Amino acid sequence: MKSKLLICLLFVTFFLPIKGYAAETNNVDYSVEPILPTNQIDRGNTFFDLKVQPKTEQKIQLQINNFAKTEQTFQISVNDAKTNSNLVIDYSKKNKTQTTSEKQLSDCFNYPKKVTIPAQKAGIVSLTLKVPKEKFDGILLGGIQIKKDSNAKKTKINGITTDYDYIVGVMLSETDKVITPKLTLESIKPDAIHNNAGIKVTLKNSQPINLTAVKMQGNIYKAEKKEPVITRVIEKGSIAPASTFDLAFYNGQQGTTKPLKAGKYRLELTFQDEKNHRWDFKSDFTISKKQAEVVNNQVFVVKKDNTLLYIVIGILLALLFVVILLWLKHRKKNEAE
Repeated sequence: MKSKLLICLLFVTFFLPIKGYAAETNNVDYSVEPILPTNQIDRGNTFFDLKVQPKTEQKIQLQINNFAKTEQTFQISVNDAKTNSNLVIDYSKKNKTQTTSEKQLSDCFNYPKKVTIPAQKAGIVSLTLKVPKEKFDGILLGGIQIKKDSNAKKTKINGITTDYDYIVGVMLSETDKVITPKLTLESIKPDAIHNNAGIKVTLKNSQPINLTAVKMQGNIYKAEKKEPVITRVIEKGSIAPASTFDLAFYNGQQGTTKPLKAGKYRLELTFQDEKNHRWDFKSDFTISKKQAEVVNNQVFVVKKDNTLLYIVIGILLALLFVVILLWLKHRKKNEAE
């Protein structure tokens, strides 16, 4: 009861008229704008880039513009930054299993989980930011996600139902200490990835700093071979601070992958960011027959070899035929007597 009361006290919404409704004609019935506070580091950014002090508290505000002719309810969440399988920083879902840091952005906010904005009005939504007591170097990174309530009617564009959301980035920093990112290779294993056969490579950035404009070159070879059997290149990736992430290496084109084959393999992997940090990984690994079967059975319709079954059935039928002939012969002999 106390926590619910606290949220109510922390959250105040102001409703303002909206000048014009141009967005409504473009099939977008709401938008979100950050209201940048005085401790914004770069006011040219459209996200919250805040210089903060330990054990301080401040309000973070967003303006939600409702262009629709009816009131709309929106869901709000604060999510920690993570790195997805395409090497892109993702703020869209809560996933604390990826982080390697004890301090997380999502733990620093109190906010309403839902807000309702009247028709053709703008609502000012307040979130309370509580900076951790302990001083930290590097950054805390995440985003404030605003989307329509899941029970609301979806917007239709050209007859197609759409569901979209807005994410406003949040980056907190306290010191100017230069942090050097550190990538490590954690594991390699065969896996069914989004119903595709492939190899899942897990890596970790253990430091509280992000990487940008990352180029990744990855090759998987059969042991002792010089030509790769799987190759993947990413030109402009990004990696979240203090995060563990999986990279997908599909065995063929995604959607039309080929079955995995058991055997010994070698992974060679290179990362380089825009600040010329570079990491080279080389690791041998083995796909066992059992691992290949498990993945292939999940992804593909495996045709069973029924040859032995057919042979057994054939032998049984032949024996049955012989038994019937002997029985008929014996019966005929008895009748003749």
